[in-house]
Amino acid sequence: MAADLVVLVHALFIAFVVFGGLLTLRWPRAKWVHLPVAAYGAGIELIGWTCPLTPLENALRRAAGGVDYRG
Repeated sequence: MAADLVVLVHALFIAFVVFGGLLTLRWPRAKWVHLPVAAYGAGIELIGWTCPLTPLENALRRAAGGVDYRG
């Protein structure tokens, strides 16, 4: 169940990276949160950094006796 919660947080983070710029149209101060998050998300994709949520999810799945995944 904890791994599923991490997946949910991961999905919300990705949604904020992709669509967070739209929030700045309504709330301009949101840009101060969105800009570093978007830069980090771009770094994960372009440079190949590993998102810390992925190893956490895999560790939780293994601890529960499940199967982890790569990537």
